[in-house]
Amino acid sequence: MSPRREEGSPKQGQPRILIIKRSSLGDIVHTLPAVNALRDKYPDAYIAWLVETRFANILAGHPALDEVIAIRRYDVSQPIRLIRESLRVRRELLARDFEWAIDLQGLLKSGHLQGLSGAKRRIGLAEPRREFNYFSHHMCTELVPGDINAHAVTRYLHVAEHLGCDISNPRFDLHVSPQYEDWVRQMFAEAGLGGSKLIVGINPGASSVHKQWPPERFVALTKLLPDMQWVVLGGPAEVELAQRIGDGIDGPVLVTAGKTNMQQLMAVISSLDALVTADTGPMHIAAALGVPTVALFGPTDPRRTCPFGEIHTVIVHEQDCSFCKNKPTCLDYHCMTAITPEEVAAALENAFR
Repeated sequence: MSPRREEGSPKQGQPRILIIKRSSLGDIVHTLPAVNALRDKYPDAYIAWLVETRFANILAGHPALDEVIAIRRYDVSQPIRLIRESLRVRRELLARDFEWAIDLQGLLKSGHLQGLSGAKRRIGLAEPRREFNYFSHHMCTELVPGDINAHAVTRYLHVAEHLGCDISNPRFDLHVSPQYEDWVRQMFAEAGLGGSKLIVGINPGASSVHKQWPPERFVALTKLLPDMQWVVLGGPAEVELAQRIGDGIDGPVLVTAGKTNMQQLMAVISSLDALVTADTGPMHIAAALGVPTVALFGPTDPRRTCPFGEIHTVIVHEQDCSFCKNKPTCLDYHCMTAITPEEVAAALENAFR
């Protein structure tokens, strides 16, 4: 992607910095306040971000970045292609002459990329071992202590603080293109949404089924709040789920699942008055854009990944088996089914008071 300004040697004392955060959507959003803090501290530094191609558009036009370096997703099942891609990435990184490489992923793949960077100063998080992250620890010249149970935004900000930054005013600065804002306004109008009624988003999907709230609960929620209008979000894999919910809603409704790219999704979310969502990437986009969010948590610990900010509401019913994360021990996902439409409706109404 095009640099924010002409590439060249930064001013005296201003380093050339590489941020390594390949994925996922929520993790990338969580990293933005740390990158903004770096830009504030080092206004004339050259800051680039290494990210997978599928997430690169979310960073397009971000004011803290000079460049977004998009790489293909590593496929360890194809070693020849993996080697070729590694050599290509290494050539590109060495040509940029980075002095600092900051690995905020802390995994085997990100440690490998940090090693390819050629940077002499390599910084990472000193977190407990997971997914071979001892390799990423080995690649670092500096490890920043942190609390694994702290919110991800806070953990990444501590790395920025280690590098001399002021972290007292975290901000995301996500960029929504005006052309997509116009596109959303037209789409809402064609669906009959708008006027004096509040427009609330429903984001029913998640990375795994045990993190999802039952679709009939979303439909029941809308019937408790007949004066609100609804937009049902989702990716290509969630079209059927979203349409099922949309079909059950009385009155005007817009289903955008499977119809938006990353920039369009951001524009849709930014146009909402609130969002009801499972623990998934669009939840973090909403929080970063300042859209009040009612987040429904079950298997994952909200202390670490809840929507960041004071305007959001987290609903969670801890069970004896909480928090199983990606290894459920039950078949009925009772941590999610314990959440009622009535309490979600109350949380939404409270958000507008």
